[in-house]
Amino acid sequence: LKAPQLRSSLGRVPERSLEVGIGPFGVGISAFLPEIPFRLALDPLPPVSFESSPGSELHSSSELRAYMQRVSCPIRYIQGCGEEIPVSSGTIDLVICCNVLDHVSDPDAVLREIDRVLKSDGLLYFDVDTFSLCGLVKWYAWTKRAHKEEILVTTHPYRMRERDTVRRLRSSGFHLRKLGGHSFASNLLGHARDSTF
Repeated sequence: LKAPQLRSSLGRVPERSLEVGIGPFGVGISAFLPEIPFRLALDPLPPVSFESSPGSELHSSSELRAYMQRVSCPIRYIQGCGEEIPVSSGTIDLVICCNVLDHVSDPDAVLREIDRVLKSDGLLYFDVDTFSLCGLVKWYAWTKRAHKEEILVTTHPYRMRERDTVRRLRSSGFHLRKLGGHSFASNLLGHARDSTF
């Protein structure tokens, strides 16, 4: 669903892309942008094998495994962290970073690294779940304490409002064009939303 939005936002087809936080299957948004000739993917988890057997925890249909292998095959997978991207400076035309920043140990370091690897005219396609003011108060006052051992909490060391995300992106040197996110009203009282830039 995100690939067409990203594609329509680009002025030209990038030669080299990097998706930060693609997940261990290596599919991500990059898998749906076959027109990009050189696609890198970065994730801290080791890649998951597409082999499966009945009764295994990751059992799935052979058709699904074959499809996932086909779309991820042209993508070069690197195991590593966004805080230290193992890519040369100024070599990437497009970085994709979706639903990642609230999961990392140092969000500002990830953004600095993305800025470092991008070419001077490179683009960042970015989104993250952001909370309304009331939603963030609820998160810290109740959810984080009442569900502290649950995956929803343990995998989200950071939660932020859209304005915090904008501040982080701008302080890392990015010029922003908002593609989606909160309205004035939902920024105060509303559900979490993808803020996309």
